[in-house]
Amino acid sequence: MQVYAFASLVFCGLVQYFTGIGAVLWLPFLLVCAMFLLLLMQTRYEALDLDYQEYAILTLFVGFFVMVLVNTFLQSGVLVTIVGLKNELALSLILFCLLLGFCRESQVYRVLKSFYWIFYLQFPIILYQVLVIVPKRVAIKGPYEKWDSVVGTFGGDPMAGGNTAAMGLLCLLVMLMKVSEFKHGVTSKKSVVFHVSAAFLLCILGEIKFVILLSPMLLAMVWLSTSYIKGMKSFDLKMLLIIVAGAMVLITGAILALAASYTSSIGADPTKGPFDVFIDSLGYIFDPNYIMESGELGRMTTIFFWLNNSDLYGVSGMFFGYGLNATNHGSSVSPGFLNIVLNVLLDSTSLSMLLWETGLVGTVFFITLVVYIFKVTKPVGTFEPIQLNKEDIQLLSFQPALRAFVIGCLLSLPYSQILMLTPMLQFLFYFSLGASLVIRHSILKYAEKL
Repeated sequence: MQVYAFASLVFCGLVQYFTGIGAVLWLPFLLVCAMFLLLLMQTRYEALDLDYQEYAILTLFVGFFVMVLVNTFLQSGVLVTIVGLKNELALSLILFCLLLGFCRESQVYRVLKSFYWIFYLQFPIILYQVLVIVPKRVAIKGPYEKWDSVVGTFGGDPMAGGNTAAMGLLCLLVMLMKVSEFKHGVTSKKSVVFHVSAAFLLCILGEIKFVILLSPMLLAMVWLSTSYIKGMKSFDLKMLLIIVAGAMVLITGAILALAASYTSSIGADPTKGPFDVFIDSLGYIFDPNYIMESGELGRMTTIFFWLNNSDLYGVSGMFFGYGLNATNHGSSVSPGFLNIVLNVLLDSTSLSMLLWETGLVGTVFFITLVVYIFKVTKPVGTFEPIQLNKEDIQLLSFQPALRAFVIGCLLSLPYSQILMLTPMLQFLFYFSLGASLVIRHSILKYAEKL
């Protein structure tokens, strides 16, 4: 699992960014297949003991997985099914493997701690990208393309943009983990301020407005969350106000920096205030009729377009979709046929891809699975602090952060396509879901022994 984390979040992105070899993104798919085979070969020293809620999660997962695969195979054949599985669905097997006991809470703890080191690794890489790649890109494509090359280790094309949003969501996870650690008393205030400020800085450099605007709500959610440790305050008005005020200061700084960048890059009206310039830059997101010159639909446009055209080949397409990869315009092996038929690019958001490829039924299936996991992993006061050492408390403190991160990823569905197409974020998302289940399972078993 540790190898998988570094391969997905560091190795693949760097290889793709600096060599242009896109085939390296098959590695996470091959690793998850190996993980599944290792799970089948695993020798257990104790029987697998799932409760009814875990069986319900398993049923939802298997039902969604099988429905989507069978639907794709019947409509498009073996090749498209393999390509779609690799691009969009295979990494969900991480959740399946963790649910069935692929590794225990000690290994989950090590992987979660490794996310901090991966976060620190972003800084030298981004420094190189800002000093070397960005000037080169601006010289070729103009000042409007100033920030799209800042992707850290998350990969992409230096001259055409990359997985910036995935890097931003790693920054979000780090912020949530640190704030939760501070709430549980296992890290210092200086460490929290450093990690949150540094994460915001990376989001400003990458122009990741989604994370900048969403983070205060999720940080407050972590602070207000319940805990597995008894006596932990779930509501502290003073600290909550400090967190919100600090986040608003950082957001204000981010808006000022981004507005100054837009004014200098695209010639925005200098008479407008920074906030107005920033809001104007978000206007295209909410336009229901926005179509770019490339044919890519705007965020809000994708929903209205699906409502008007989803019954392209009958009502069954509306309810069950047209199969995996049907909207993927970037595949050289098997490009999606819907883009050709409708003459627009439908894969600009994950929600659009879910609706077109899995239909209304599959989309509800997927969201229900995630929301149910979020519900059953809610921490309940179980232990006194004296019963646990620092590492135990640190592991338990990650649970609220993982749950808040999952909500952040769900909210990204109508904003970006990365949850369906980018293996880096797919790993973070499905690992967070699986890790929260592993922590919950270990808590229940340990409580029974006590």
